[in-house]
This record gives sequence, structure tokens and C-alpha cells, in this order.
Amino acid sequence: MKKKFHLTVLCVIVLAMITSGCFSKNASSGVTEEREEVAEGETFPIVQNKTKLKFLVIQDPMIIDYKNNDFVKWYEEKTNIEIEWDVIPSDSATEKVNLILNSGELPDAFFGVTFNEEQYAVSQQMFLPLDDMIPKYAPNFEKVMQKHDGLRGIITATDGKIYGLPSWNDCYHCSMSKKVWINKHWLEELGLEEPKTTEEFYQVLKAFKEKDPNGNGKADEIPFAGATSGWNTDPNIFLMNAFTYTNSDDLKLIVKDNKVETIVNTPEYRDGLKYIQRLYKEGLLYNPSYTQNNDQLRQLAANPDAEILGAFVSGANVNIIDEASVGPERYRHYVALAPLEGPNGVRYATHSKYDAAIPGSFYIPATSKNPEAALRWADYIYTFEGAITKKVGLKGVGWEDPKPGDVGLNGQPALSQRIIPYVEEPQNHSLMQIGINYAPEEFRFGEAVDPNVDPFSAEGLELMLRDETKNKYEPYVPKTDALSVLPPIKFKDEESQQIQTISVELANYVKESTVRFITGDLNLDIDWDKYVESLDKIGLKLYLETYQQGYDRQYKE
Repeated sequence: MKKKFHLTVLCVIVLAMITSGCFSKNASSGVTEEREEVAEGETFPIVQNKTKLKFLVIQDPMIIDYKNNDFVKWYEEKTNIEIEWDVIPSDSATEKVNLILNSGELPDAFFGVTFNEEQYAVSQQMFLPLDDMIPKYAPNFEKVMQKHDGLRGIITATDGKIYGLPSWNDCYHCSMSKKVWINKHWLEELGLEEPKTTEEFYQVLKAFKEKDPNGNGKADEIPFAGATSGWNTDPNIFLMNAFTYTNSDDLKLIVKDNKVETIVNTPEYRDGLKYIQRLYKEGLLYNPSYTQNNDQLRQLAANPDAEILGAFVSGANVNIIDEASVGPERYRHYVALAPLEGPNGVRYATHSKYDAAIPGSFYIPATSKNPEAALRWADYIYTFEGAITKKVGLKGVGWEDPKPGDVGLNGQPALSQRIIPYVEEPQNHSLMQIGINYAPEEFRFGEAVDPNVDPFSAEGLELMLRDETKNKYEPYVPKTDALSVLPPIKFKDEESQQIQTISVELANYVKESTVRFITGDLNLDIDWDKYVESLDKIGLKLYLETYQQGYDRQYKE
């Protein structure tokens, strides 16, 4: 009787489990609730039975509907993984993310959602280290790490582990974007060559100011101008590279023979400031360059009465002057000026080679139902097909194979031909650059272009920027890894706290003093030593030591 009772109860329990879907599949959706075995390597589908994973993502106005997105639905069929999208508003993303992190109820993956990695991954261990999983479940990303120099160090946390997968966007011209654009038409009018040295540049600017190159009989020319806001509109970086290799961060940090250094207390920096001061005092460098914003610089370039701007600083010409605002003739007057050679033979172009890496594009919580499946899902985006399909849409809709003979921006055989143009309205054929975005140089340059395209047309802009960068800037990038800009550094909590106040004080003091030296409010002969001493008093030594510790931990083998 007792055995019969137990058997009856067991049958009831089993029946309840089957009807509730605890064993295999949800009766209504056909989606498994159990942890599915995941195919290793690059095999598809990723799981045999359809599996649902929940991804956290930030709303983007360019994506109409994540669930019914064409790429998402296509990829679901390919992988057998259905994504439940937890979409949070962009205007309150930080607050929402913090609430989710502190609730303990986490999704299966964070897709393009960043947070304090040191706190939540390293200290609280709420996210999985991916190092041991990558060889089996992310072989494409493993190849990416081997391919891109420094990437492993950039994404490595302070405990030596990798928690987040990155994006990688190889904008070639962006990596050497501390550029000056000079009015070639004015040079021709005055019978001048493009300047190659700091002294020649001085003489050209002097001619721009005094010899009426716009021909209106007025002394209204502005030889050279920059701005305090905008993309690389600071004139000091371009000019300082004729005296010492420089970076664009507040303390101008560089790495020389694996040693973290600053240039702001060096004799070479002082020499550079003397040259810049000379241009400023003689009105060759537009004095409001240290107070005006990017829009005001654009207004100078688009002056309606006459062309008044001889040269300007910007990462790209179109950020300051464009055909729509000034017309095709004036737009074509400006070309990139190669870095200048200083009095001691120094001639550099700053190479921001680490800017391509964007850490923290994909994280997997420790509570994820199937972390291997989530990692495999992300890994495909690091392939050419995965990257382009996610970014522009399905093959045959957003892109197609190139025609025989098609070439890319680099003159090599093209990899693809775009069908859907760059969109400016909300769409639902792709996820664009949401979450992981993988765009190495060969992918970006692999899009078919008309080899005869006008470089000053909208279609030819990328080609023009690429050619100007390759021909005029790349030759002056440091030829050895022994000299580079400082790569991104991840600090431990105690390190961050140690230099938090010092960082702000040093940055403010250097910015203020640099402008005061240039404008003549401080004397470079009389006040320089006191300036250097003040840097030490604020804590420059501790600041550099802390950065060195972080650099050694991430990048020194």
C-alpha cells in the first residue's frame, strides 16, 4: 500500500513537470528552458534545440524594434538562439544599469552596456572571466586578439583576466587626426610652396596676413586658427610635434622605452611654447583660438563677404568647412598640411593607434543560463560576414559581393558592395553599430568604390581623407614601438583614489599655464622653473608612478 502511494505521487510529479515544461520545451514557444549543449568552434547552429537568452541593451533611436529586426531574426535562424531584448532608455541608462546590477537579477549578457568593471567584475565577481572559454567558444575573437597589437592588454582587467569583449573600429584617418588644413589657393596666389618647416610655416602665415591673398584690398585675413572644442582643433598638438612627440591628453603622456613620461615639464615643450607664443604675439595664430568654440571656427571658414581663413586645425576638413556652407570652389581650396620639421630636425605625426579599441562591448554575468551559447553568439560578429551583416543588413539587401574588377579604398580587390546607403533615419534591417562593432582596416577599405570618384565629393570624402593621411601623415609616425602615445590604463580602486584629486589639479594647472605662457601672461624665461616645481608639488611624481604601475600590469610581458 505504501509503495503504491509513493508510485502514485511520483507519477503525479513527473506529469506536472512534463506539462509545465521543466524537462525539455515550452509547449507554446518550442524554446528549451534547460541548458543546451553548445557547439564549439564555428559550427552552426550553436545549439540543437531553440534556446532563449536575455540581453540587456540601450535603446538607440536608429533601431526601430530589436525583436523584429531583420538581422536579429536571420541570426536567430542561423544560431537557434532567440534573444529576449531588455531595452533600457538611453537618457537614464546609467541609473537603470546600476539598479539592475544591484538587484542581483541579471540578464544572460550585457550588449553594448558598460559599467564599473573593477567594482562589479573584479571585486564582486558578478561577471565571468572569459579567458578559458575563448579558445573553444570564441575562436574568431581569439584571432582578433592575435591580429591587433595591444588589444589583449587594453581589455585585460586589473586582476589579469578578460571579462568584456571589445569593439574595434579601424578609422585609418582618425588614428592620425591631429591635422592642419591650409589654403592651397592662397599659396598659389602668392607664389608660395607648402611649408615643410616651422620657419617656413611662419613665413607663409606672415604672407597670408600682409599680402592680401584674398585680393579684396582689406587686411581681413586670419592666417591660422583653432578652437577649444571640436575634433582635434587644438593648434598646440600639431605645432608641438615639431619639437617633441606629443599626445592629446591633459598631461601629454607618452611611452618611451616602456617608461610612462610627460612632456609638459621638458625643455622641448618649452621650446615649442616659445614658437607658438611667437605666432600668437604677431597675430599669425588667431588669438581667440584659445577661447572660441568649433562653431565660431566654422563661421570664420564660411565668412560670407570674403575668404579670410588661411589655415585651420581639425581632424577632418569637413568638420570646419564643407561644400554646403561655402560652395564647391572655396571647399576645394583647403588641403592637409604635412607635419612640420622643427629647428632640431624633429618631425612627428601623433599616432593614436589605441583609439580603435572600444572596451566593454559584451559581458556575460556569472548567473547566465548558458554563457557558452552567449559567447558563441557574440563571436560570429568578429568575422567579415557577421560584422557586415550586423552593421548594414542581410546579404542581397544591405550588401552584396563585389563585381569582378571592383576595388576598395586601398586599391585592393573589394570585399563587398554596399546596396543600402548610409542611413540617417530609423531603420530595422540591421543593428548598425550597437553592441559589438568590428571594423578593421581591411573591412572599411574593402567596400567597393569608383576609382575615378572626385575626392572632394561626398562619395569621395573617405578616399580623400585616407590619401591625405597616408601620403602626408603616416610617413612621420614614430617608426618604432619604443615611442608611442599612452594606451588605455585600468586602475585598481586604491590607485584611482590615490590620484583622483592630483589628476584634476595637474590637468587644470597645465592647461592654464600653457595658455598663459602662450599669451605672455607668464614669462617662459622667468616663470618656467617655478611652473615645473609646482607640478612636482601637486604630485606629478606619484601620478606618473601610478600610471607606470598600471602600464606594467597590462602591457609589459
